[in-house]
Amino acid sequence: MSIVEKAAEKLKAMPPESPASPPAEPPSTHAAPAHAAPPRAVSTVERLQQRTQVVDQPAEAVPSLHVDPTALKQMGLLPADEEAERRLADELRGVKRPLLANATEKGVETLARGKRIVVTSAESGEGKTFTAVNLALSLAREADFEVLLVDGDIPKSDITRIFGISGKPGLMDVLADDKLSPADVIIRTDVPNLLVVPAGERHLLAAELFRSRRMEYVLEEFGGRNRRRLLVFDSSPLLATSESQVLASHMGQVVMVVAAGRTGRQVVASALRRISDLPYVGLVLNMSSSPAGENDYNSHSDYLRALKGGA
Repeated sequence: MSIVEKAAEKLKAMPPESPASPPAEPPSTHAAPAHAAPPRAVSTVERLQQRTQVVDQPAEAVPSLHVDPTALKQMGLLPADEEAERRLADELRGVKRPLLANATEKGVETLARGKRIVVTSAESGEGKTFTAVNLALSLAREADFEVLLVDGDIPKSDITRIFGISGKPGLMDVLADDKLSPADVIIRTDVPNLLVVPAGERHLLAAELFRSRRMEYVLEEFGGRNRRRLLVFDSSPLLATSESQVLASHMGQVVMVVAAGRTGRQVVASALRRISDLPYVGLVLNMSSSPAGENDYNSHSDYLRALKGGA
C-alpha cells in the first residue's frame, strides 16, 4: 500500500471535525489575552535558557540572538499557560520519538539523511511554522543534540520574521554566492542547543538553487561535520511552490502538517504524491477546535497528533 493510500485510510478513520479552524500562520501580532498567561508561568524557552549546555562552545559560538518567550507567546507560537504547555510538550514527544529514532539509525530502517527534517503542509495556514518552531524547541531539550532551525519558506520567510533576523544573510544568499561560507549564516541563540538560519534575500531561481550541487554542499556544512546536529527546515507548502518539493528531496524525514476539518483528503493525497518517493513521511494532525478569531495558543493547536510514519 502506498503512502497516499495509507494516509487516506488514516484520514477516513478520523471522526468528523468541527468547522475549519483559523489559519495557524502567519501568527497574530496582537498580544495574547491577559487571562491566558499566569504572571509567573515559565515557558519552554525560558526553561531551556536556564539550562547549562552539555558541551563547551567555541568562542565564535557565543549566543548572538536573544529569543524572547513573551514575544513568541504574543505571536501565538508558545502556549499561554503551563497546562497548555504541558499538553503540547506531551504531543511533541510523540511526534519527535520516531524522528529521533531515524536520526540515530534506531528506526525501522536506516535513513541516510535521517538528521535532516523538513516540516511542510499541503497548503498555507495549516500550522507548519508553529509546528516547526515548537518541534525545534522540543528537540533542543534533548541533551545529546543540537538543532539548526532553517527558514526554507522563501516566499513568506516566517521564521526569519519571528526571530527578528530580517536583513541578515541566509539560506538563499549562501546558495547564490559560493564565496559565502555556510557557517556565516548560522546564528546561535541564547536558547541552549538552538541555532537558526534566516531565509536570506529572495531569488527568482530558488527552485534551481535548491536543486544545485551547491545546495548539497551547504546542507553537509550545516550538519555533516557535527554529529549532534539536527536540521529542521520550515518549508513552503507542497502545493504552493515548486521549490518545496525540491527541498524535500534533500531531506531524510518529512513532517507534513494537516489542519483538521480544513484540509480535504484529496488535497492531502495530492501533496503526498509529490513526496511519495521519500524514505520517511509522517503526518501530524493540527487539531484546532477553538472558535474562529480566538487569538491565543488554542487558536493554533489544541493537540498535535502523529497519524502515520514510514513509507
